[in-house]
Amino acid sequence: MKNSSWEPLLLVLIFSISSLSFSQTAELNVKQDPRLDSLLNKKIALDRERYANEYYTLQLYYGNLETATETLENAKEAYPNIPVELSFETPNYKVQAGRFKDKILGLKTLDTVKRDFPSAFLLTRKIESLE
Repeated sequence: MKNSSWEPLLLVLIFSISSLSFSQTAELNVKQDPRLDSLLNKKIALDRERYANEYYTLQLYYGNLETATETLENAKEAYPNIPVELSFETPNYKVQAGRFKDKILGLKTLDTVKRDFPSAFLLTRKIESLE
């Protein structure tokens, strides 16, 4: 067998031509209903409104007035940096602590509060309008 100097050149040429012949070009043409933008903008507006009117709070107790008052005092003493409030929802009283816009912060605080109030849980609330 005789080695010729043109064989490597021939192989490079064959690979170049074959790679060009198998290469692909792509063009993407998306047809979108113009109402989709309108719908997306409405969804964004609704989400903003919901975010502005919702918050997370920790519910520490739900039941009778005597235990609710005791829970309120214990919570204020144990966590002076978290606002705690007592409210009435027929037929029971509830004690809730904190107002968190960020769910993660609410969950982290819940982990801490559960040491003293094991039945506490995170609750989503809406800001009550004065209309």
